[in-house]
Amino acid sequence: MTHLKWIPPLYTAVFPYVCLAALYGEPLRDIFPRHPFRLVGIAWAVGLAAALVVLFTRNRWTARELARANMLIKLVHIPAYVFWFAVGILFFLFMGAPLSFVMDVMAIILSGIVGLAAVLRCRVEGRLTTKAAVVNGILQFVFCADVFSVVWVYIKSRKVFGLMPDERR
Repeated sequence: MTHLKWIPPLYTAVFPYVCLAALYGEPLRDIFPRHPFRLVGIAWAVGLAAALVVLFTRNRWTARELARANMLIKLVHIPAYVFWFAVGILFFLFMGAPLSFVMDVMAIILSGIVGLAAVLRCRVEGRLTTKAAVVNGILQFVFCADVFSVVWVYIKSRKVFGLMPDERR
């Protein structure tokens, strides 16, 4: 049953690609022929629910597990960010720029919520100071800085303070 807790972060990681499929995928256009943005809205609602599940169940995770999940989410999102940026540049005068901005914001909010859960868990376990937790909690929602923050939080989550040798993983 412990593997089921990885489902919400997994959905958060694939969220940008679900949106890509909703907007540009032929099979999904047959289901939602004129309303691909409805499917994006549904994907956003499910993604927000998944991220909030991670945030509210963060006590069931270790700091290291949450930091690893967050780092993987943010790294998986990088190709999607590049794609949406390219869409924004190519179709600047049309719908591309606002669409790419909205998709980036939606993805950064979802991954930021998971990142906030990781930062809070690291603070509870004493792996981050309060000041570091506040700064990194904010950086989880800042484009580009979030990647540096998540790597730093992951490195800090690996350090074990005050545990007996047999309790270390």
